[in-house]
Amino acid sequence: MRFKKDILMIDFETTDGRPSLAMPIQLAAVLLDKETLKEKKHFSSYIHQDLKDANPRSSKVHGITQEMLEGAPTQDEVMQKFLDEFGTDLFISCWTTLLDARMLENMMSSIGHDLMEYDYHILDLWPIIYIHFVRQNKGEIYRSEETFREFGLPSRGSHDALEDCRHSAEVLRKIVFEK
Repeated sequence: MRFKKDILMIDFETTDGRPSLAMPIQLAAVLLDKETLKEKKHFSSYIHQDLKDANPRSSKVHGITQEMLEGAPTQDEVMQKFLDEFGTDLFISCWTTLLDARMLENMMSSIGHDLMEYDYHILDLWPIIYIHFVRQNKGEIYRSEETFREFGLPSRGSHDALEDCRHSAEVLRKIVFEK
């Protein structure tokens, strides 16, 4: 199988799971080759934010503390470095576009860029994975930890955006290249 462009798997850790309230605190990405889906390069950075209003549920999921964000670059600095590293001639992919695409769009906008600089087709993994499970009569599986376990990937403790990108990429590879 050959995709038209390389795929950039992205993931954010945020202060809240609700996109309208969330602030990005970690951005990671893994660039996948359009033919093999093998990792070509990766990116990960914490983003300086104040966690005083962070949703405790989100904080429990990712385990990122204020101390971990001290000295981290601003979201504008992270976004510029991210664009410098990867450019925009690729497909964006993520676990679910609801949060990740919105965070990417907000960060791009804050430095005068537009999400539409990427191909407007975003490869949202969750529906692909869910259809895969429904075809196997496993439609009750829909959360990331259950999914990763089902695909034989090691359990995660706290969510780390780079680890999540790599797990998501492995699931995509397994679905795309399954016999």
